[in-house]
Amino acid sequence: MMEEETMASRRHRFKSDARGFLDTHFMFYLLLFLPVYILGLAVGFGQIGFNLSDNYAGGNWLSLLSLVSSLLVIGISFVMIDLQRGVGDFSAPVSKSFTIFNRGSYFLGSLALIVLVGIFTFLWSLLLLIPGIIKGLAYSQAIFIYRDYLDQGKKIGFLEAITLSRKMMDGHKWEYFVMNLSFIGWGLACIIIIPIIWVYPYMNQTFANFYVSLAAEETQEPDGENDGPTVVTPSDGNQEPYSKPTETFYPDSKPHSDDDQTK
Repeated sequence: MMEEETMASRRHRFKSDARGFLDTHFMFYLLLFLPVYILGLAVGFGQIGFNLSDNYAGGNWLSLLSLVSSLLVIGISFVMIDLQRGVGDFSAPVSKSFTIFNRGSYFLGSLALIVLVGIFTFLWSLLLLIPGIIKGLAYSQAIFIYRDYLDQGKKIGFLEAITLSRKMMDGHKWEYFVMNLSFIGWGLACIIIIPIIWVYPYMNQTFANFYVSLAAEETQEPDGENDGPTVVTPSDGNQEPYSKPTETFYPDSKPHSDDDQTK
């Protein structure tokens, strides 16, 4: 199992890369997340209004807005993954906010995986809370894996993406859990010191960097071949990424075997 010092060092690197992006391109991130902030305010004020008026009929609309917001964040995470890989750019942030809707397979696949992961996590939670949390951590990278396959023209099922996420997170669940805990203080700071418009992109970029690192490690396994997506080593967060789209980044990727991808 990974040494605690190594995990702390990796966590520092992920956060340092994210801060580098935020410090140099804050307005990009502000506009990138602007639709999410607007939807969040709409949901918040809507809940207050419905509670005061005892009108619960609008709850379905609020749930729909929350779902749309979650899907937008997933698409934004795709953008941030590309930035960390050095295959994205900092242009057209508002347009990039709707990445999840720019491609039907992104939208449908993400929606299906949200539902399936939610069901599986809930079923595990029926046993005990802890197994549910563990499985939630294990399935956390499924949508990103699914998207990588799509971008490389490779077929993958929803259940297969979940399985690959579980295997990818083997040995990394505690690291991911601790990284989540490390943002609790930042969340509290949003109340009195630091605005959420900085912390939320910082947190999401950090988790995108985490996935990029894990996916890159999967391709560095020396033995065997796997059928998983071929990815690149993460770029330095302080470097200006290229403007090359992900779809054209892997034209000659060589397929590998499941054993290597899922170690």
